[in-house]
Amino acid sequence: MKRSLSSDFSGTLIFRKGKVGSCILILLLIIVFMYIFTGNAEAQGGFHYKYRTSNLVLEGRFYYGWTLDHHIEMTPFKRHYPSYEISLLKATYGRARWEYMYNYPLVGVSCWYSDLGNTNTLGSAIAVFPFINFPLIDKKGFNFYFRLGVGLGYLTRPYDRYDNYKNIAIGSHINGAVNLLLEARWRFGRRFMASAGLGWMHFSNGAIKLPNYGLNIPCAHASLAFRLTRENVYLKRKLMPELYPFEFDNRKYLNFDLNAAFAVKDMQATLGAGNSFVVVTVFGNMMWPVSYKSRFGFGLDVSYDGSDETLLALRDIEPNHKINLVKTGLNAAYELEFSRMSIMLNMGSYLSGLDKSDGYVYEKLALRVGITESLFGSLTLKAHYAKADFVAFGIGYRVKLKYYRNR
Repeated sequence: MKRSLSSDFSGTLIFRKGKVGSCILILLLIIVFMYIFTGNAEAQGGFHYKYRTSNLVLEGRFYYGWTLDHHIEMTPFKRHYPSYEISLLKATYGRARWEYMYNYPLVGVSCWYSDLGNTNTLGSAIAVFPFINFPLIDKKGFNFYFRLGVGLGYLTRPYDRYDNYKNIAIGSHINGAVNLLLEARWRFGRRFMASAGLGWMHFSNGAIKLPNYGLNIPCAHASLAFRLTRENVYLKRKLMPELYPFEFDNRKYLNFDLNAAFAVKDMQATLGAGNSFVVVTVFGNMMWPVSYKSRFGFGLDVSYDGSDETLLALRDIEPNHKINLVKTGLNAAYELEFSRMSIMLNMGSYLSGLDKSDGYVYEKLALRVGITESLFGSLTLKAHYAKADFVAFGIGYRVKLKYYRNR
């Protein structure tokens, strides 16, 4: 007998799993991002510089935005409302090589709060996240930055069968929080700075627990900052990074990596109690270096999603063989490095796989951390048209293939 997916949102289902998985996911995100924030991975050995921890700045920021109705189901939650943030930040000095390569960005940590329009359904939200401000324009008295922050979010009113069945946006208290900003920053006086610009706040649990349409909050913002100490005049004397022997011997390499990962999808909100599925995926990327920071290339994905067979059965479609459930895809890839960590972006299209209910196009965002020179761990979010499908934990191996050396 056919079952209606939409009817399962009526509040008759119980969430029993997912809290542990959400906690693990968010803790890993924070650990990985703090790996960048601290800069310890590639700090120069025995480095001591008495001014490196000075120049602390306390900043308060005001946002005004709205809940984006990126799906028709999100329309009832559309509201305009303010948000508030307090941050502690400082300048970098070249303690790690990536700081020099990215023109000495600002790093910091923020606490963000909003009542999300004072709706009883969504409740309120709080987020704590480390961030990096990448300088795009650096002139005397004026700077233009792009900020990236990733951390932990807590929502007070997630979906609940009895008490909050109308909240189909978020199914868990604990979520990932991503903050993106474009900001122009001005200095006035010796201790004050002001900034203004546009921003984006996002909450999601990566589909570890459904429902998970996520919250997207575009906004305008303004801030006022105060230096807690006098400005460090040595900021103008940036420290140059350590160079390694034979680093510039004109060798060029292709990077080939092979990855294996797994995920668990909790679909009890749409399919009923007990419907959790395992996802297994294997993928590879061939990457060409375009600078010391980034690479372009292409990738190939092979994955098996245990939920596909159930979703097909609901539409009275029966695969002839299990192999028809395996999805393959070809994608374009981009990798950006920060010391021993990198961010990988992929966008591609499926070549095979019987279930196409999510469409033919997919996106992936991966955080990778080097364990050894060749071995790395990964945390990969896969999505379809910006809607999260699953978060996979994996391990990969990278091989460098030399293709050029001018003798």
